[in-house]
Amino acid sequence: MSAEKLMDYDKLIDVVQEGNVLLPDTPGFENARTAVWNLDAAGMPRIIVKCQTTTDIAATIQFAKMNQIPICVHTAGAHSSHAVVDNSCVIDLSLLRKVEVDPSTCTATVQGGATIGDVDGACQPHGLALPMGHVHHTGVAGMALNATSGVGYLCRTRSLTVTFLKSVTLVMSDSSVKTVNQDNHADLFWAVKGAGSNFGVAIEMVFSLTKVSPKVFAGDIIKFGKDTGPGAVLCLKFLNSDKTRNDIISNWFKFFDNAPSQCSSLLVIAPKGGPIVSRVCYTPTESDADLPEKDISTRARKAFEPIMSYGKTLIDQTKMMDYWSGLQKLGKFNPSYYYQKAANLSDIPAAELDIMIDKLCKFADECPVSNMGSGIIIMPLGGDLRNLEPTSIPTAQVFGKMKWWFIVITEFPKGQADVHLRNCCIKWVRDVYKVVEPFASQDKGRARDYWFEVLGDIYGDNMPRLRKLKQKYDPENIFSLNRNILPSPGDVSRNNKTKHGRQTSFRKSITTSLKKMF
Repeated sequence: MSAEKLMDYDKLIDVVQEGNVLLPDTPGFENARTAVWNLDAAGMPRIIVKCQTTTDIAATIQFAKMNQIPICVHTAGAHSSHAVVDNSCVIDLSLLRKVEVDPSTCTATVQGGATIGDVDGACQPHGLALPMGHVHHTGVAGMALNATSGVGYLCRTRSLTVTFLKSVTLVMSDSSVKTVNQDNHADLFWAVKGAGSNFGVAIEMVFSLTKVSPKVFAGDIIKFGKDTGPGAVLCLKFLNSDKTRNDIISNWFKFFDNAPSQCSSLLVIAPKGGPIVSRVCYTPTESDADLPEKDISTRARKAFEPIMSYGKTLIDQTKMMDYWSGLQKLGKFNPSYYYQKAANLSDIPAAELDIMIDKLCKFADECPVSNMGSGIIIMPLGGDLRNLEPTSIPTAQVFGKMKWWFIVITEFPKGQADVHLRNCCIKWVRDVYKVVEPFASQDKGRARDYWFEVLGDIYGDNMPRLRKLKQKYDPENIFSLNRNILPSPGDVSRNNKTKHGRQTSFRKSITTSLKKMF
């Protein structure tokens, strides 16, 4: 390393007083590098800066720009495979996890590195909640401002996480700090609600909160199809179902065609002849949040009866449980090596749905592995999401009209140590995805990149507006390791074209490092 580069690092270390600057030979670097859920995506960055203040973040951005190093952002959740990237400068927000709830205004002030679990823990004493995703160790900022806008159990009654956003404080690409809301930089505030990582590093967010029932009805309903599972293996007829796996899945889809918005679910098709698991949840609307537990349970069982009574239920784990420490803690993925693809799916005609279900069941049988980290997962959208006005937030058009959220994932615990198994798992995921691809939403004007591959496109016809705002607030595309939106070419000056071209070359080098993820 040259003396000039060493001097650059020394200057950064001097400026970052509250945080921590970690180089590859620094104690703590390896722990920070591998603090992700998907170890297959733990890259080898040039530097990791654990930031605690806007000054730390601003100095890190300036350092990365000066040294022409691409920037990625790593929250405490770190579910994105762009959180720790090869040859990058990592802005690590994992020290910024404070959450403060003001029950008098029903708001929560959330630091940029906080997880879903952090927010739930702060909200629980006040009987309040922020609608968020299914996995409690997911970072709130990454989920809401970049990945999915906040799809979870409450979205069918209360919409997406970003619809509750009241303001956000960003460190911009020029290292300035902006607090944006409906009255201050309203155009940027609109863009942040689903595409925020393209415009700055979120150090603090303020959300409004909703009242929820302290106890909700939830749990797993586990069924095996006809002539599969214990009934077939043990030759015990009383355990055998009279419904096939295809029938059970088809019945689930039929139920959620017109299910009450209080009903949500994750349907899991387990690999290699495994069970069909319906993780169901009944969450009363805010106006019914004070209903007695008995009434909630009665309404839930009546609502879910078409699913619960269909076929043979081997295990019924549904019960009344605490919202924050029960339902919200059901979802967990232990750190391991994963590959996944996802899509937001439109309505699927009945004839084509039957064909799709048959293909998914056959692919499930052919999965290279059989473990708790692998399977085909489907979630119903709809409900209150249908009320989203198409231009109200960047993702409104897609989530307002899409009907199903689809994920296929495999876990290969040995990672690169078993290259053959890893390759088989990746191929299987890609083959399964092809079954649903004809019904998946796609963003015109955005590359078929990691985010398209892994979480599906979500911006729809709002892409042109986002590209113009990208040109206004980050014309050099400094923040590119995300669900990236390129600056609008019609607004790019000659000078900015040169800078953008240089930044694009950085992105190409990173893309090469990430090809294993595609």
